[in-house]
Order: sequence, then C-alpha cells, then structure tokens
Amino acid sequence: MLGMLDSVLSRHAGELYQRLLAGEYHSLGSEALDADVRELVQTGFARIQDGDPPLLLPVAPALAAQEVLGDLAARISSWQEQTAHTVHELITLQRDAVNIDGRAVRSLVEVVTAADPVLDLVDRVQQGARHELLSLDTTAAAGSSCQPRLSPAATDPPPVWKTVFTADFATPELGWIVEETRRNGGEVRLAAALPMKLLVADRTMALVPLDESGSAGVVLFRSATVVGALVELFDCLWDRATPHPAAPGQAGGLTPYQRHVLTLLAGNLKDEEIAARTHVSIRTVRRNIAAILGRLGVTTRFAAGIQAAKRGWL
Repeated sequence: MLGMLDSVLSRHAGELYQRLLAGEYHSLGSEALDADVRELVQTGFARIQDGDPPLLLPVAPALAAQEVLGDLAARISSWQEQTAHTVHELITLQRDAVNIDGRAVRSLVEVVTAADPVLDLVDRVQQGARHELLSLDTTAAAGSSCQPRLSPAATDPPPVWKTVFTADFATPELGWIVEETRRNGGEVRLAAALPMKLLVADRTMALVPLDESGSAGVVLFRSATVVGALVELFDCLWDRATPHPAAPGQAGGLTPYQRHVLTLLAGNLKDEEIAARTHVSIRTVRRNIAAILGRLGVTTRFAAGIQAAKRGWL
C-alpha cells in the first residue's frame, strides 16, 4: 500500500497512516503538531478527536481516496483553465504583426480551425519529429476530425516517442492503438484523466486543441517559453501515469490492428465500415485483411471466421 501512497504522502506520513490503520494509539501533546501529523490531517488521511489527551485517528481508506481524487480533479481543472488562459493571451498578442528591422519574424503562434488543415497539421507535427515526440491522447473527439487513431509517427518513429493515453483506450475497441504504438517503438502509459490533448515535437513546437475535443481547431506554438512549459506539464503527467503492461502474445503473429480487424470481420462489417471505425484508409484495411487471410491460409472472409474460431483467435 505504501507504494500507492508515495504519490500523495511523504514516506514518513505514509508509514504513520499505516500504523494508525493497524490500531496504533497516537495521542497528541499540547505542543505544536509535528510535520507528519499535520500532513495527514491536511490531506484528509487523519482527523483529531478532542479529548484529554487529543487523539490522532485514521480516516477510512475509501473516504481518504475520495479526498485525494477530489484534489486531483481540482488540479486537473486548474491546469485546463491555466492552459486556456495562456492560449487566449498568446493569441491576443499574436494579432499584431511582429517585425524586427523591417523583416517579418516567423509566427510564434499559429491558429488553425478548418477540419482538413487541422488534421494535416496534426500529421505533419508527428511525422516531422526527428528526435522526440511527446503526446497526451484522449478519446474526446466528438464532432472533430481528431478521432482516436494510430499516430502517423508509427511508420517512422523518432528515437524517443512517449504517449500518455487516457484509461478508456484500454478497451477492445481502442486497445489496438495502444498496442500498435508500443509495437512500433513507442513508450506507453495510462492515466485516469488528462487535462487536454498535446503534441510536442523535438521540444521546438507544441500543438494543443482550442477545446477538449479539437473540434474548434488547434494552436501551434513555436515559442521556446511556451513549449518548455508544456514539456514540464507532460513530464509531470508522465511521472504520475501508470506503465501499461504488454498484451499477451497472440497465435499466428497478427498485429494488434489485425486482431482488431479480425473481430470486426467476425461482426460482418464491410471494408468501408472498418475503415470508418478505425480511422484508416480502405486501402490499409484491405491490405491488412489480405494479411489475415494469408496467416489463416484461406481465401475468403467466411473461411477466415471459421479458421479463426477453431484456433481460438476470436
């Protein structure tokens, strides 16, 4: 349990909380509270019961967990507000043309709102990373072109590629994205919630959405100050996220995406429906279906379903 408490309590305070739960009698003197007692009370893990002498009593873990989750939710909300405020201020500053000695300076802030240019910019930032790509990815994409999908960086990933996904990616419908990211060399972690989506390429540019889903557009920052702050935000969330264990190996050597396509084929979905569901081209879908049929040694989808069921792949 101490390992789980490390992120919210100091080591000594966590050990004291453990002892209190085990029934340790802890009376308080008239002097000032020591640091560990003060920390437990302030974070909601313990309370002081009046008496002679006063006693330090533990708060039930379930109630303490609610307090911690409430605090984390408040901090995430604060991050969102701070990010939105920063974006607004920088866009306001950018309205005036910036010139030095009569020469135009490359824009430090670029705002894109049209759907197709947004998707093109998202792809260019990821494919353009040569040394490092940092990403926060959520499933929030209602009405936007930024639907959950495999990063285009997967075809030629940079040496350092880190992604924090929200926990709702760990589902049969989206889990293949996480596994393909890992299979192509990316480091993956999961978080219960993230304040926003984020892409940082080579620590020289950062892309953030104007709203939670990205439907309102995106902002591209080239300012070293802003990019540096967003890298610090990523590092903080990365440290708090949970490493995602590798999925168990599957017979036949199918990729995570091909395993997902196989389940969709079993549901009688057509190529166009699979392409729309997984946000890839029909050509990519058909290439992967051909690979699945080849692995199964069959020539039709019907036969593929029968063979896959016999082998326990479905």
